[in-house]
Amino acid sequence: MRDDSALRIRLFDADRTDTLLTLEEALRLTPSERQLVWFDIEGPLSADDHAAIRRRFELDDATDRALAGERDERSGASPEVGLHGRYFHVRLVAAPDPQRRDVTWLDLVGGPNVVISRHAEPLPLLEAIDERIAADATIGELDAPEFVASVLDAVVTSYLAAVDGIEDEVDLIDAKALGRERFDDLFGELIDVRRRVGRLRRLLARHRELFAILGRREFAHAAAAADPDSLQTVSARFETALSSVEETRDLVLGSFEVLMTRTAQRTNDVMRILTVATVLALPATIVAGFLGMNVTTPLPDKAGWPFWAIVIGIVTLEAVIVLFARWRRWI
Repeated sequence: MRDDSALRIRLFDADRTDTLLTLEEALRLTPSERQLVWFDIEGPLSADDHAAIRRRFELDDATDRALAGERDERSGASPEVGLHGRYFHVRLVAAPDPQRRDVTWLDLVGGPNVVISRHAEPLPLLEAIDERIAADATIGELDAPEFVASVLDAVVTSYLAAVDGIEDEVDLIDAKALGRERFDDLFGELIDVRRRVGRLRRLLARHRELFAILGRREFAHAAAAADPDSLQTVSARFETALSSVEETRDLVLGSFEVLMTRTAQRTNDVMRILTVATVLALPATIVAGFLGMNVTTPLPDKAGWPFWAIVIGIVTLEAVIVLFARWRRWI
């Protein structure tokens, strides 16, 4: 869909193939009930273009600033949804990347047979929507709320994709923990994953009220949605995404338990080896203690064979201890 320009406009017509329009053509057009015009704005536009769009659709100051990108870096930016006369405005985070702290805000404005989307960075989900519907002539029959609902559904899918990516990382960490002899570095990886899960959960929790409002029938009625169920379905999917994040947090805690269990197991293995080593040293220690006493021993002290007999006896006893420990699977 996108080329080097910051603004791309597509006309969906239920009676003919969709076409690309210039801004002048789009502003002069009055779409019919079987047409839908999609303005997609990526990055900054010229002041004249924004002024023309604002005058054509009678946008208020807050919506115009959002489409101009002035609110992307605003401190304390938060998801928003509002009705403004003949159009409604939805602002939310799209395609969150758990690896990044910054997010990409997506503004959606829906009016009579017109949808405006604005984002500062490329959004693959919008590219996918455009590729999927480019040859679908029935899109022209959709009204603005239904089209916005399809975009919101793709946004919720991006939330689920972010959760799936984190779950894949957790599974990989579990596999490493079960297959390695040393896994101390995995604690740092798991802590980082836990931090990102918390950041994603907080991000989605901020959208709970927005999707709750979108799921209400009175909002669909005020937005003149032909199919109110489309927005309610998206709201239900969002709750599924939020629940998935909660489950992922529990999954991370389970991975911590796996690592702690493996650590305890390794500690037990070390203690078992040290115990066997201590037992092996006991015979030699005891014999050396007896022979070192200042008393007369029954062994001749001038011959050399008693020394070797003692060494062979100690080695034999230690070999018996090792074999017994192996038989009992202590080592």
